[in-house]
Amino acid sequence: MMPEESETDPQTEPKRIRVHSSVMLFVCLTLVSAFLIYWIQIRETNQPVYPSGNFNPAPAVAVVPSGSAHKAEVANIQPGSVSSDSTVDLVLTQATNRKPLLPDLNTINEGELESTSWQNPFYKLFWKSQGWLFTEEGMESAADQVSVATFNRPYQKISVSFRVAVDKDFPEFELQLLTRKEDHVDQILVSSVIHFRNDAVSISESVGNTRLELKQVKLDLSRTKPEAVPVRLVGTGNRFVVSIGRRRVLTCAQPALQSGKECFLCFLTNRQRVKLTSLRIEGE
Repeated sequence: MMPEESETDPQTEPKRIRVHSSVMLFVCLTLVSAFLIYWIQIRETNQPVYPSGNFNPAPAVAVVPSGSAHKAEVANIQPGSVSSDSTVDLVLTQATNRKPLLPDLNTINEGELESTSWQNPFYKLFWKSQGWLFTEEGMESAADQVSVATFNRPYQKISVSFRVAVDKDFPEFELQLLTRKEDHVDQILVSSVIHFRNDAVSISESVGNTRLELKQVKLDLSRTKPEAVPVRLVGTGNRFVVSIGRRRVLTCAQPALQSGKECFLCFLTNRQRVKLTSLRIEGE
């Protein structure tokens, strides 16, 4: 018996070829489309999109303000908020230069500061200072750097009065009372900060890198003509009283960490020229 031969319809063969070609074309188009969509998504992901919806390839620049002492603090800098290491160094340098100065123990023990009452002690040897110029008439801070001056004699209770040269706006500066650590005499335990501005006076407590404002009063200290304005601070050990122009403007409780402890008087300015005259320091 002879085997049967398979019969092929000559008309169905071309149809089968066309079907296979269509399938291959569809698969190729699908793959190309998927690749194009993936490539576009990757490119969009790598571009920085800003709130305006536009691309901005220009690098961002962090601006470091050069304002006053309580405005710029390293503790407020969050990781990633500064664009470069050089900017971080600048901020740290500014904060470091603004630290008050504590007198050396040898200077206190060997100095001629046994008296409790001083009138116009404008002698550089009486101060641990940088940036201040001392003359017979007064002391003046530099306009191009942070200026710090700490009187070498400590007080538990203090009364300090002086005059500030005012042309029009009252200059911005700080008067601080510094208490050193007993076990680390080169470090500050706590400082009371009286901050003078043209529109306000405030008192803060500063411990480490933390500053807490205790009280603030809004004022207008501007003058219509140049004048030497009298200022007075009385620290009883428990309370502060601040007077400007012979008028009491602020009273506040003194930080408990300073109670019964010695304090050093310190003047601090931040790149602003301040001239002080008629300085009198007394207490116990």
